Amino acid sequence: MTYKFDGFHGRALYELNGLPSDVRDGPLLDRLLDLLHAPWDAVPERPDQSLVRHAFFGENAQGMLTFILDEETRTLRIVDILWAG
Repeated sequence: MTYKFDGFHGRALYELNGLPSDVRDGPLLDRLLDLLHAPWDAVPERPDQSLVRHAFFGENAQGMLTFILDEETRTLRIVDILWAG
């Protein structure tokens, strides 16, 4: 079962433009595709909720995505990207 990608929103749009193309088209894209198939392979922002989650990407996990997972519409929306590489 897969989820639909609902795009980059908010700060993620701005941060996406600042990423090196090899990161954007490599580890970030790979992680996003993995999450569309297994969105629960990410850390909840708070233990008592599952809507907002964090997923790490990059060879040494130097990047982090924050996303909203909507179970009702089966969508995944990225709202923040952090790249420390």
